[in-house]
Amino acid sequence: MIETLTTALSRTTTGDWLLLAAGFLLVFYIAGTWNYDYFQRRGIPSTKPKFPFFGDFVAVMTGFRAFTDAIQDFYDKGKGHGVFGVFEITRPILWIRDPELLKVVGVKEFDNFMNHRSFASVKTDPIFGKNLFNLKDQAWRDMRATLSPAFTTSKIKAMLPLMSQCADQFSQYLREKYVSSKEGSMKKPLVFDLKDLFTRLTNDIIATTAFGVSCDSLKNPNNEFYTRGKTLTTFSKFRSFVLFAFLAIPKLMEKTGFRLLDAESTNFFNSLIHDTIKERQKRGIIRPDVLQLLMQARQGKLKAEKEDSAEAENLGVSGKILSDDDISAQAIVFFFGGFETVATALCFTTVILSHHPEIQKKLRVEIDEVMKTTGGTPTYEAIQGMKYLDAVISEVLRLYPPAPSTDRICQNDVVLPAGENSNAITIPKGTIVQAPIVGFHTDPQYWDEPLKFDPERFSDENKHKIKPFTYMPFGMGPRICIGQRFALIEVKMALVHLLHSFDLHPSAKTKFPIEYQTGANLLAKGGFWCGLTPRRV
Repeated sequence: MIETLTTALSRTTTGDWLLLAAGFLLVFYIAGTWNYDYFQRRGIPSTKPKFPFFGDFVAVMTGFRAFTDAIQDFYDKGKGHGVFGVFEITRPILWIRDPELLKVVGVKEFDNFMNHRSFASVKTDPIFGKNLFNLKDQAWRDMRATLSPAFTTSKIKAMLPLMSQCADQFSQYLREKYVSSKEGSMKKPLVFDLKDLFTRLTNDIIATTAFGVSCDSLKNPNNEFYTRGKTLTTFSKFRSFVLFAFLAIPKLMEKTGFRLLDAESTNFFNSLIHDTIKERQKRGIIRPDVLQLLMQARQGKLKAEKEDSAEAENLGVSGKILSDDDISAQAIVFFFGGFETVATALCFTTVILSHHPEIQKKLRVEIDEVMKTTGGTPTYEAIQGMKYLDAVISEVLRLYPPAPSTDRICQNDVVLPAGENSNAITIPKGTIVQAPIVGFHTDPQYWDEPLKFDPERFSDENKHKIKPFTYMPFGMGPRICIGQRFALIEVKMALVHLLHSFDLHPSAKTKFPIEYQTGANLLAKGGFWCGLTPRRV
């Protein structure tokens, strides 16, 4: 048989090989594009992918295009249509571009659009697969009802002194750096890499408020909590590719053995949490942090308060018993939100304020008044009462939302009614629908001069003019980010201390208006750089 095969191969001509190669390429092309007419068959406008298998996001997957820019481009291509189709690899994704239709998906038909796509399963990542974002159906309802009481006003108030201490420590560090620098001796701005600074600040805040760990990552830059956290939240080109693959071909990725998150870093945080729980139980330690609240939830001692009782009632459940791994999963995903997302929001805000001195000045008047009335230790009520600070942050989140899009899975066939620019369509079970958040946030149909930074859009006089479902920095409907209040108070506390102590100056190192760096991470091209000079308060 081997001799026969050898003889056959020896008789194969160059033309035969070319024919075989052409046949292989044809099969490859058909396999990689067979579904690209999915939307055309249903009368839905869509993109026309150029590459087999890679769909519309090949440039993002390979690290040559910013994810946010891609979302914006496809939103613009769908102009004039209420729904629009794009492809991730070969999977069709239905984008909802009409706010009224988005209300149907996010609220009115929530039971049919309850779940997100999963970034990881319990099989591929035993810890991360159990977090609230990944959970589905009743498991999500149970966990959401269990966790909601941990993020009420009273719980955040209890953690505020820990945040304030970290923010004050941050300002003192910057002042010392300035005084000891040559720029300080010449009274010139000292330029800092904001991303590095703010990730260290948010690391310390999350370490103390969620895990009960004190780090001081500015003075101890190589502490393991920070380095592991940075590894966990940084997406290289390869990890960006893996992320898209998990979203588009999850079953195949399960078989590869790849994990979305760094295994060593995940194991580090998991072990830290397990050890802390045992130590607290053994010694009877009680601390005002998220980990303590999760431990209370496991014991059934965390009850819904007035502000979240309505949500618990809507979920229709009493919660669930948390295992140590459940607690680890929620703490790690909380770390993701508080470490990377908050730091990035602070970077964008600081750079923008450095280029808008008139807005910086107006905001500082409000901050100085609060610091004066609270003796330098702002209370929860004082920070929540800062309307201009809230407007500034809201406008930053409009222009630079932490998540440029959000998705849902259709769980049963649903008829989506006719919209302003679309006919009624049936969404089949299993369809992925997506809300291109950044597109809504910068659409001139809903915002005057959408690319202009104007906090007055969110003043008491104007915010009622904002059309529902055109501003969604934390998602939409019942699956809106559970930690949004915590994240906002964290950003506000950091900015209050920073602007009370320093003047912000633009740096030529950061291009303005800000452009996104390529890849999945939400970063500025060239980095976030800003000059600081201490104020005489």
